[in-house]
Amino acid sequence: MGRRFRLVLVFAGAVASGPACDEGTTTATPTLGAQCSAHPSSGPAPLTVAFVLDVAGAQGALSVAVNYGDGSQGTDPDQRHVYTAAGAYSASFTVSTATQTARCSAPVTVAAAPTPLPTPRPEGNRRPVAVFKTTPDSSSTITGTAPFTVRFNMCPTVDPDDDRLYFRMDLDGNGAFEYHGSTGHDCRQSATYAAGTRTATLCVSDVHCPSWPLCEGLPLLHPFQCRSYTIVATP
Repeated sequence: MGRRFRLVLVFAGAVASGPACDEGTTTATPTLGAQCSAHPSSGPAPLTVAFVLDVAGAQGALSVAVNYGDGSQGTDPDQRHVYTAAGAYSASFTVSTATQTARCSAPVTVAAAPTPLPTPRPEGNRRPVAVFKTTPDSSSTITGTAPFTVRFNMCPTVDPDDDRLYFRMDLDGNGAFEYHGSTGHDCRQSATYAAGTRTATLCVSDVHCPSWPLCEGLPLLHPFQCRSYTIVATP
């Protein structure tokens, strides 16, 4: 149940020029806020849901507590969750810093499982719904000051046929995919870039793999869906 966890940090900076601040002047602490949503938010059981959690105004270390509404709990907002029984659920996220707490919830409606159908042939299989997320958020060019850390996340990707997802990433732009596999670790990575311009490429596909990781060499059900980013790290 991998989801996007986008952390928006708000800092209060000092004015670069002008008279020194009066010692009695204080800067207001940004208010901690959280928004969350479920993808998909409804469907038949068993329903695999990816959650997106956006956090704003966090200063310092923070923690996340997740209550999926079906008796299950967790601490990883990027982890996908499977609802096995029909019902109406409310997945809640509690984000805490040393001084503030924010909460949000996302409704999930699960219908009764349909009557099982014969296993579709590979040619009738549907390709994954690929989701590419980055922090800082971008769909093409990402710019920052070196050393510049970028977080890549494909965990919200969902396969309509519940096939195993296979991810690969080339984050240094050398043409070799240094990260590849089918776990929560493989679908999200961070990289820190020195000054310069590089290309990072992320790809996802699906495989029919009942005994992963023993069948890593099986053919893909669909061609890789890929997205490339231009990383510009300024000195």
